[in-house]
Amino acid sequence: MRNPALSVELTMAAIGLSDERAARFMVALRRGTTRHLFGVNMKSLELYFTSHPDYAREARPLLEANALAARRRKGERKRKLTTFFCLKGLHPMSGNNLMIHKGRRVCRACWRHHATHPPIHSILPVLDQIKKDLRRGISLRQIIHGRPTGGGEFDGNLVLVRANVFYRYRQLNPDFDRFVRGALASNKGRGQKIWMTRVHTSSVRDSNNDYYKIRNLIPERNPHRDDIVARIFEDLLSGSLERDEVPDRVKTYVAEMNKLFPTKYAKFGDSPLVSLDEVLFEDGATTRADTVSRGLWD
Repeated sequence: MRNPALSVELTMAAIGLSDERAARFMVALRRGTTRHLFGVNMKSLELYFTSHPDYAREARPLLEANALAARRRKGERKRKLTTFFCLKGLHPMSGNNLMIHKGRRVCRACWRHHATHPPIHSILPVLDQIKKDLRRGISLRQIIHGRPTGGGEFDGNLVLVRANVFYRYRQLNPDFDRFVRGALASNKGRGQKIWMTRVHTSSVRDSNNDYYKIRNLIPERNPHRDDIVARIFEDLLSGSLERDEVPDRVKTYVAEMNKLFPTKYAKFGDSPLVSLDEVLFEDGATTRADTVSRGLWD
């Protein structure tokens, strides 16, 4: 029958912790070494502790004390420094040069240098597409920021290249810079036409919206709605009326128009308006129109 103690010892030796190594590990523990520095895993220690309780009673407190001391030593070198520098060792990480980005300490000087001197390899795969779009009249803003062009093959939702990479490539390649300048010079007239069209369309749209908004403020039964709106627009353009004052002043314009052209009286003279279909006599069928027509032709 196999000896259990021998089996445990063979197992300890097989997994890397023999009695000899355990003795050397105890010496290292007494000197303040952690198990990680000695190269012993916890599984091997627990198996050895099971078969050697006296060894475990001495080793466990030392393990905890050494681990605590190691945690306290972390960052000791940085705590002793009076001035922190960036990863390149060129700029102090303090004052205005220190920036917190996504929870990390960042050197502002290195950040600016990277923004103005980015790697240009990302523009090389799309360089032909950029030249093609510039020849077609696509603006530089649309290429860099991915703004829609209103049609064509160009995908307005796709940013071909970042702005800093594009400008850095122009600085490093004079031939490409001359090509861009020539393409933008020919595209300037087209861009101005597009801009003027957008401004005119926006102005017309705003005017139409204002016209219907003001017209809805006037009662529908009023026969002079368009004339009143025209008067209001004249005052808006002359500056005698502010846009926010229109709702409160509509009644005044309606009253002025009714006074100028009263609805119950003739527009010329002070006599009341009468209907030509009105019957003149209660016992007859003669209308005012019959009388007027006969009077005119007789």
